Amino acid sequence: MYKGVFATVGVALLLVTAGCVGSVAPTADASAQTQQPDRGGKTIGVSATGQAAATPDQAVVRVAVVASDDDANVVRESLAENVTRMREALGQAGVADDQIRTVAYNIEQEYREEGGERRPAGFRGVHAFEITLSNASRAGAIIDAAVSNGADRVDGVELTLSEERRREVRAEALRDAMDSARANADVIAESANLTITGVHSASTGDVSYSPVRAESLSADAAGQSGTQIESGPVTVVAQVQVTYNATGA
Repeated sequence: MYKGVFATVGVALLLVTAGCVGSVAPTADASAQTQQPDRGGKTIGVSATGQAAATPDQAVVRVAVVASDDDANVVRESLAENVTRMREALGQAGVADDQIRTVAYNIEQEYREEGGERRPAGFRGVHAFEITLSNASRAGAIIDAAVSNGADRVDGVELTLSEERRREVRAEALRDAMDSARANADVIAESANLTITGVHSASTGDVSYSPVRAESLSADAAGQSGTQIESGPVTVVAQVQVTYNATGA
């Protein structure tokens, strides 16, 4: 079953906050160590975290068409009719077919408790879609187009970065992490009466993204305003492990 944040027709405002599920929070402290390899050279090992933020340039809108009836065939036909109407409206709004994909489709028997027994109560069908937009600012207008033309549910909105922009911001986060690593290594070297002569090895650890997700939805009292989306920046966090060559005492 497709899961998400649900809203009924007439949604006028989406309040969004930064989602941090699975992300690694940046830390001000970096773990570090000095070590002496067998060959006699000295090294300083440092782990550091860096981050970068960017305005979302991509939106993923999740909507669903829902139908109920005592006859499963009627449910199927109703879903097909409303999906066709919704997709036509999205096409007129400039959304191409390859920007829309089905993420869930099911028609299932529903039941109700009656006299202590579980009895059939008709059928319910759901056809859920994911709409990917290259212009995040259009998310509200696309939600309005979908809800006004067959969509019964808004399951969520995610404002994020395109693959190209994500690579660019990831590189910024890695550069920030490397700067932090060198700054920490310099402090360690100074404290140990060592001088850094270069990088012995470097590797990257986890890189996490914190897209902006819809957390709560509320309806406009007058029901006349279009859907509005408040957005914050998408944060990218990167970790690096760097070993520096050093000379000295």
